[in-house]
Amino acid sequence: MKYIKNKFKSILLLGSLIFVFNFYAFNQEGAQSKYFELENGLKVFLYKRSTLPMINLVFAVNLGSKNESEETSGLVHILEHYILFRGTEFRSGSEISQDIRRHGAHFNAHTGRDLALFEMSLPSEYADFALQNQKEILFNLIITQEELDKEKKVILEELSQIQDDPLKYATSLAYQNLFRNHSYQRPIYGKREIIEAATKEQIENFYRDYFIPSNCALAIVGDFNIEEMEEKVKKVFGPLEGKKLTPSKFEKIQRLEKTIEIEREMDVNQAYLVIGTLAPDYNNPDQYAIDILTEILGRGVNPMLNYPLKGKRKLAHSISMSYISLKYSGAILIYLTLDQKFVKSAKSETIQFLKMTRRQNYSKKDFFGEDQFYAFDYLESSKNQLKFAFHKSQEKGLSVATSLARFMLLNENQNRGKYSENIKKIKSSDLRKVAGKYLSKGKYVIVSILPKKEK
Repeated sequence: MKYIKNKFKSILLLGSLIFVFNFYAFNQEGAQSKYFELENGLKVFLYKRSTLPMINLVFAVNLGSKNESEETSGLVHILEHYILFRGTEFRSGSEISQDIRRHGAHFNAHTGRDLALFEMSLPSEYADFALQNQKEILFNLIITQEELDKEKKVILEELSQIQDDPLKYATSLAYQNLFRNHSYQRPIYGKREIIEAATKEQIENFYRDYFIPSNCALAIVGDFNIEEMEEKVKKVFGPLEGKKLTPSKFEKIQRLEKTIEIEREMDVNQAYLVIGTLAPDYNNPDQYAIDILTEILGRGVNPMLNYPLKGKRKLAHSISMSYISLKYSGAILIYLTLDQKFVKSAKSETIQFLKMTRRQNYSKKDFFGEDQFYAFDYLESSKNQLKFAFHKSQEKGLSVATSLARFMLLNENQNRGKYSENIKKIKSSDLRKVAGKYLSKGKYVIVSILPKKEK
């Protein structure tokens, strides 16, 4: 049994690669998948894959740090922890843990800005246990102040670990400033003083208000009979009371009015630099070009950022780039590790490069004559890399289930199309267009983590 609690595991893969396939088109194949809603509002997607005798369940709840206030920052994360490790009306936390081990299951959960996710993978023969277990921990929770205080200590230790990790801390600061004046700005892990003071009543309020079927989605991927699994799901979750929840309304993120620079000192031996900018949201069609552009600039076989930062001047030790898409916004982050003496130069070179991305040549077709023969085709290379990552993600049942669960709660576009087909359509001119729209505006959040000065 693989029983882990890795809070830094990425469930976002690439910005839009997480969609995996066209949800609605895939459903029309019928024999291998089925989407339906229970009368109480629970959304369900079943996807049969017989490659391994396993099933993967992901339960998504439309509750994240976006639903918190300054006075409740971090309480969703506490609730997610509590559900994963504490007791219900019928079993204690230790009894749940023992049952999970006995059934050879992987069991985990994640809190995000948009959603809370609860996952389980185990042998197909234990499907009944998996459904009953997830129903019990999600809808029959018992919260006591004593158990809550125990879990708060674990959360506070995690918070300390984040603040001691230069890249995680810098990333947190970047998000807080990119999403300034929006609910996304609050850190997922919350504020120490609020966590310390959290009460049973506060946690119960979130649990009572959001853990209702109509606010949830369940994706099941694995080796099972579609019709039989549908009946099992209806039998287990169908009796849950159907309540209506008025969705909260959130504004789109406003663009940065100016560059924000943040500098912190930590007990580190080298400097860390994180440069962030806003990017397309989950339902924005620009995401496909941004996926490719991110691959070209900072993630692929021969990232273009290597030239200004690791060329003759060797300003950086390492370079990476990520794109995250959320319901109401997105973010692109560039991560550098480097010597402190090169921080100023690395900032300047990176910003100058980003401003030039709207005029770069990304494809062989951007060149003429003999130059076309010698040019490196960044566009086709990145498409191949994304195609490989796309198919590799489909091999992992848990990744597919996560994608489907998120899709059911976040998607607003029924005509999205298949990811691979959308990527295939992207041209070099599309990359220059989105580069000008998101990367070349000259407004960034720049976070520098520097070694402490000697006294």
